[in-house]
Parts: sequence; structure tokens; C-alpha cells
Amino acid sequence: MVDQLMIELPAPLLGMLLLLVILTMFPQLLAILDRAANLLIQNLSLMFIPPSVGAFFLGAEIYRQFPSLLATIVLSTIAAIIVMAVLIRVLPDAPGSGPE
Repeated sequence: MVDQLMIELPAPLLGMLLLLVILTMFPQLLAILDRAANLLIQNLSLMFIPPSVGAFFLGAEIYRQFPSLLATIVLSTIAAIIVMAVLIRVLPDAPGSGPE
């Protein structure tokens, strides 16, 4: 769909925006989505099995790339903290959210 519309957005982001529009237009779909989401959350541990198996069999490759992985995790965490701090300072408070 992204290629056909020639939109420069990542497909997952476009999908989330499409989901937001559809759920805004048809709020009755929330009940169906709620059931499906709860089922996925209840079985969330199953989603971690493939990466765990991959990590088990690719241990040498992970060990070889460990410095890069560690740097990526640390730098992205720091970047996320900085972005959130800036957003908290820049965005106005929601009505009724602070002490009065």
C-alpha cells in the first residue's frame, strides 16, 4: 500500500495510522480488537521463543557483534530519555493534570 500511494512513511506507521482512523470512525470495533489483543497478551511469552532460539544458535555471531549491540542499546536509551525530557518540558500540561 505504501508503494502504491507513493507515501514516504514506514509501513508499520501507516498501518497504525490506518488503525487509528478506522477505530475512530467505527468505535464498535474496539470490542473485537480488545478480545484479539487480550489473546495476544495472554500468549505473549510464545513470541519470545523464536528470538531465544536464534540467540542460542547464533551465540558466536552475537558475541562478535556485542560491542555494537551494547552501544546501540545504550545510545538509543539515552536518546529516548533526552527526547522524553524535551517533550515533557515543551508540551503543555493536559487540563486537570496538575495540582490546583
